[in-house]
Amino acid sequence: MVSINIVEIPARHLEKSMAFYGRVFEVELEVSEVDGQRMVFMPNDDPAAAALALTEGDDYRPSGEGIRLYITVDDLDAALARAVDAGAEITAEIEAVEGWGRFASFRDLEGTIIGLTEPEAESA
Repeated sequence: MVSINIVEIPARHLEKSMAFYGRVFEVELEVSEVDGQRMVFMPNDDPAAAALALTEGDDYRPSGEGIRLYITVDDLDAALARAVDAGAEITAEIEAVEGWGRFASFRDLEGTIIGLTEPEAESA
């Protein structure tokens, strides 16, 4: 079996990243320490879903290169607007994919590119 368990977004300045992502996703965040590593876990109501955390450390380097993470949100327009208001740069404007939903991406304050997705509304 192969599955995703934890996804870490690298941060050089954990408190600054915590404030940014807290604003973008409208969530309260706090710093935790796991095995000597400072981390901030995003709230998640789905026990089967992978954990998402901001992580600070010498071997964590924010980057727009490498694996691209997409986070599902209920309101793509609002989340992207909050990201821009918090200082992000849009790297991909909102696009729709028929039968799937919409997506966009932004570069956070430290240079990591994060994608956002919004599922297509279900027909009644």
